[in-house]
Amino acid sequence: MNYLLIHGHLIVDGSREYLDGALLIEDERIREVYPQSERIREYPEDTSVIDLGGSIVMPGFFDTHTHGIGGISFDTATLEQMEKASYEFAQDGTTSYLVSLSYDLSMDHICSQLRRLEDYHSTTSRFEGIHLEGPFLSKKHLGMGDPERFLEPDTTMVEEFLRSSSRIRQMTIAYELDGAKEIGKLLHDKGIRVMCGHSDALIDDLDENVDGFTHLFNAMRGLHHRDITLVNCAFMNRWNYELIADGNHVDRNVLSLLLQHTGRDRMMLVTDSSTARNLPDGEYDFISKHCVKKGTKFISTDGHYAGSVVSINDEMKVLHELGAKYTDLLCYSGLNAFTFYGLDQQYGSLIKGKHSDLVFMDDDLNIRNVMVRGKFLYD
Repeated sequence: MNYLLIHGHLIVDGSREYLDGALLIEDERIREVYPQSERIREYPEDTSVIDLGGSIVMPGFFDTHTHGIGGISFDTATLEQMEKASYEFAQDGTTSYLVSLSYDLSMDHICSQLRRLEDYHSTTSRFEGIHLEGPFLSKKHLGMGDPERFLEPDTTMVEEFLRSSSRIRQMTIAYELDGAKEIGKLLHDKGIRVMCGHSDALIDDLDENVDGFTHLFNAMRGLHHRDITLVNCAFMNRWNYELIADGNHVDRNVLSLLLQHTGRDRMMLVTDSSTARNLPDGEYDFISKHCVKKGTKFISTDGHYAGSVVSINDEMKVLHELGAKYTDLLCYSGLNAFTFYGLDQQYGSLIKGKHSDLVFMDDDLNIRNVMVRGKFLYD
């Protein structure tokens, strides 16, 4: 069905918003963008006209680091479970995502899951590929990991991963480890993003193949006034970085510091969400540990944050409270990541010709509806 969506507060891109704009949607694409609804005179006869009543309209969100949702772990998810997860993501405005495979898996397990997901194509939120978080990580920064499963870099293993799947888009490596640079070059030459995380690396450990940092501040050496850590590097505005902005993983005062002093086109909101996302408060097992979910916190019994239980939309609300504008949030929630992965010609802004993956919200960023592939999720 074709739609003319009128009287919407359109957040077009990182610099423009139309307070009373309109969108013409045809064949799952944005066909026209109108700065003023009142000036529309002609549109195709078979078009359904919908008055948005001033709702904020923003491109769908892109979560590039998530381990699961609704009790589903991507480490073991079947194709049927992937469909369920894709729908749950769409419900909170996440219309694109990367599957993150955990660092506690054996090589055989990783390859098996890579092969299972190779031909998966979702019908709701778009499965855009795979993020391998490890297994070449630092035992100084385990997070939820079992130190016995963190391995020294091995190019033969990476080559086996690449033979198992053409859909790997990103790999997280502790770049200070011997052999990491060889893997970084191998991945870079294949067009796969190289992220440094779960790492004790300093700036001198990095090279030109490093694209960014995995969940900044978490599972890495902290800010220092002489040792130039990954956190220090983020403030140099040369690398992109993931951020879990739930207000728990990174204190709100530090989130404000990032908003004020890092480039707007560098931050990529991620959830690093666990299987407990969208489940009631209670006790759950995640990766290798027993954990407790209470509100927006999910903590292992030995005191580690066990990924998050929030959505990109939840994180946007936190940053909005800290002063981020709607146009900023468009960048953080999707456009920066789409650009990072070379998908910005298809998604991430309200531009003629792009896919009509849209989120409709009130002024407080509460979701009213979602459109994925040109179809409304809710009647």
